[in-house]
This record gives sequence, C-alpha cells and structure tokens, in this order.
Amino acid sequence: MREPTQDPEVLIQHYLEDRLTETEAGALLAMLQADPALAQRLTEQLNLDAMLSEVSAGATAAPAAPVLRPVLRRTRWLPVALAAAAAACVTLAGTWLIRPTHDAEATTNAVAVLMRGVNAEWEGGRSPLVGTPLTPGLLRLKRGLAQIEFYQGARVTVEGPAELELLSASEARCTSGRLSAHVPPQARGFRIQTPKGTVVDLGTDFGLDLNTPEAQVHVFKGEVELHPGGSAMQPLKEGEAMLLADTARRLAADQRAFASLENLDERTAESQRMAFEDWLKSAASWNADPTLLLHLDFQDSSHTRTLLNHALLSPGVPAGSIVGCQWTQGRWPGKRALEFRNVSDRVRLSIPGEHEALTLAAWVRVDGLDRAFNSLFMVEGYKNGAVHWQITRDGKLRLGLAGRLGHPGRDHDTEAILTPERFGQWLHLATCVDPAAKEVRHYLNGSLTARVSRPVMFPLRMPLAELGNWNNGGHGGATEIRHFSGLMDEFLLFRRVLSEAEIRRLAR
Repeated sequence: MREPTQDPEVLIQHYLEDRLTETEAGALLAMLQADPALAQRLTEQLNLDAMLSEVSAGATAAPAAPVLRPVLRRTRWLPVALAAAAAACVTLAGTWLIRPTHDAEATTNAVAVLMRGVNAEWEGGRSPLVGTPLTPGLLRLKRGLAQIEFYQGARVTVEGPAELELLSASEARCTSGRLSAHVPPQARGFRIQTPKGTVVDLGTDFGLDLNTPEAQVHVFKGEVELHPGGSAMQPLKEGEAMLLADTARRLAADQRAFASLENLDERTAESQRMAFEDWLKSAASWNADPTLLLHLDFQDSSHTRTLLNHALLSPGVPAGSIVGCQWTQGRWPGKRALEFRNVSDRVRLSIPGEHEALTLAAWVRVDGLDRAFNSLFMVEGYKNGAVHWQITRDGKLRLGLAGRLGHPGRDHDTEAILTPERFGQWLHLATCVDPAAKEVRHYLNGSLTARVSRPVMFPLRMPLAELGNWNNGGHGGATEIRHFSGLMDEFLLFRRVLSEAEIRRLAR
C-alpha cells in the first residue's frame, strides 16, 4: 500500500483516477474546506474529466444524456464537499453538451517576430525581447538596431531612433528613422507607408531613409513601385534611388548608408560578447552576498556531471548533481546551459536549514508546457513546508508551499504569463516569499506580475530538491511526470527578500 501524500494536486489526480485512499480522502476534504480556490479547481477538473469521457464515447455514437457514472461513483470516498463538486460538474457538463464538440484552438494576433537586437533601447509602452512575436501596433526604437521578420517573409532592419507601426503580416508604416528591407519572392507585394507616399516591393532589397526632410528610397536589388502622395506611380529599379520631395528626383542608390546583413552580424556578435562579460562581472559580485544560499552559473565543464555552488558564504550547500540533462549553449555564445527534455532530466540539490524568507531566480527558455505541472525547482514530496516552484500547463507561474505546524498548504499563482508567444525566448523568472508583507511576489523579466497574500507564515524547508523535475520522496508506485521542457543557464536562491531594483539587476 502506498504512503499517503499531502500534495493537493496529486490528491485531485488520484481522485480523478479513482485511486484515492480513505486517508487521502480525509486530507483532500480538509483542504477543500480550508481553500475555496482548491474546491473550484476540483470542480473544473471534474468538468474536464466528464467532457473528455463524452468525447471518447461520442467517437462511435452520441449519447442521449450525460454519462457521469465514473465521476459519481468516486464520491463514495468524500461526503458533502465532493458531492457538491460532482453536482456542479453535472451542471457544467450539461451546459457543455449543447455546444460544439470540437476543442477551441489557441489563437494569436502576432504578424511578425523580433529576431535580433543590437544595443536596442525601446521607449513607449512596448519593449520587446529578441524572439518576441509582435502584434500590430507602434514600435519606438530609441537607439540601436532591431531586425523584424514579418510572417509573410519580409525581413526589415530598423536603425534607431525610428518609429515603425506594424499593420499586418505584409504591411508597415514608418514615420521616422532609417530601415533596410529584404523581400523574398514569397513576400512580393510587401508595403511600407511613409508620410511622403508608399513603397510597394516586387521582390527586392531596398532602403528607406526618413531622417532627412526629403525621404529617400534606395533599391539595391530588384524593383519597387513608388506611390507618392498625389502623384502617379513610379517604378524604381536596381541601383536607383529617389528623393520624395515636392518634385521626385532620381539619383544613384547608396547601400553603404544602411545597415547591411554583414554589419548586423558583426554588431550582434560584439553586443553578445559585451553582455557576456558584463554578466561575468555581475555574477561574481552576487557570490559574496551573505544571504545567498545557492548560485549555479552553469559554467561548469561539459565533462562534469555536477554544478558547483558559487555562493562563497554558504559552504554547507553542496554542488548539484546532474542526471540525464545534456549541455548546450545558453543566452550568448560562451554561456553554457543545461537542456531538460526527457522524463529523467534533473539536477539534484540539497539545501539544509529552515528559512522564513526566500527569493528564487532563474534564467530559462521554455520550449513547451506539455504537462499539468512543469518543474522549475521542487522539493521532494510535498509536506512539512516544502517549496514547489513550477509553471502550470496554462502558463501560470506558481509557488506551492506545503502545509506545516497544523497549517494547510497553499498555491500562489500569477495569471497566465508564460503563453506560447514566449516559448523559445530567454526569460528571467523570480519569486519572493516575504514574511514581513505576508505575501508572495512573482516577477517576469524584472517586472512585478503578481502579489499573492500569504496570511499564515511558517518556516520553509528544502532538504532534497530538484531543478527541472520532481521526486515523490521515495513513495511506492508511479511518480507523476512534471519535468521541465527547455533550457536553464542560471539559478540563484537567497534566504532573504530581494528588492525590486535587485531583481531588475538580475534580469538585465
């Protein structure tokens, strides 16, 4: 017989699978009575369970009425609370049955993606990171270079200061600045509007300069159509340029005046080198922090299967042990990272002691959220003040704190912030447990995303834990799969609450 668990998510899963023991049923009932949000989550899971059963049954014949016997049968384990949840499930399932049976697909409004940035500094409401899908709207580049690839195939390199408004996957409006564009045959017809007229590309390379009173269009290859405001269309061929003044005037094209692909490659490499060197200096300064329990910088040799702890004043926290993960490149060339891909991949850790306050911080690249719970840092089992830092399938950053000293465990969630648009990007995640404010705070890329109340405080424990995975603590039977899918190239754990300015420093 397996040892009972105190993890509410595991208990719900056992309930849905009809594997709940009498002891676990009592524990789940107590949690439901103490946490209305957990009861709501159970109702949602029951509803989903019923809908999936209906879809499976309907593959051969549509049933005349909701078939919920498996759900109702499980209520023998729990009294009124679960019966009420099951009743709510019947109501929800009945409502669902009158809707179309196909699943709603996720959608996106994005029309382009930011592929590269060199010392790019943005102003206004949008400050995208490299890899960010871009929706229609205005981009203000204060300085630096930004390369944008439109979904239709056109590639535009913008030089700041500039303003570029994305209109669709095949059209933009530039009101100031300088840009160059490569338009392959698949993107023929790509358009850029300007205050002086519209440029329609016929499959070519061209440059546009709006930094002078007379807007200039330079064609480096192929042909474009110019549609000056109030004038007839004029073709412009390879090697030609035109000033869009009151009277259009032709001249020779000058490609040297615009950022080339080769120049962008060189500047990108130099920018990455400088960023890596700045990180090395910053990482070394954090290592002397007396409250730093663990700093894994992932710069260890590829021949080793350990991650050294670089926190100079925490000799009692040993190195991490790598299991399964493979080495790969991190945020920049020269920066190392571990890839978490398989159910076996993890880094085993041990953090002795008890801690009232905590800050967890990591640089990660999320490649997918394939499981209900995707581990970042999770203590073995879920009891006695254990810490579970994870991402839910719907993209919420969650800190679960197991119950202790008679107090129940509780989850502390953000809204859905790790959506598919952020997959493949390097992201900085941080979470603070603040006993003075009695709250948990979550941060994404240095910005506060959620404050969650934690009215009951008790010490937290992390005697055995894992990066990127979870172990049920040696209990018999199968272990729920919760491994992370993606890369990680830095992890820090403090026994204090970092300020917002410090978290911004870590996220730079």
